Amino acid sequence: MLRRTAYARDALGLEAINPGPVVREFAVRVPDLDGFLVRAREAGINPGLPLRGVLGEYEDGLLVAITERRTREQIDALAAVAAREEVPA
Repeated sequence: MLRRTAYARDALGLEAINPGPVVREFAVRVPDLDGFLVRAREAGINPGLPLRGVLGEYEDGLLVAITERRTREQIDALAAVAAREEVPA
């Protein structure tokens, strides 16, 4: 679990809000959060919880949770959304 979560945080290539060790979830800054959310949802991906309204100082923040059900392929698909690449089928 720890490796998969760390892999996801690295694969997204976004600025970590909490750069320390992670277990199941982590927060990142997403420069175009609204566009990212739209692209992820259009690809059938639940991208995580936007932090605006929850933690006001992180209007561009996203909380991402990686459970034991998330595969490496699903993580790579989310990373493709972050990189504005075509999402693998």
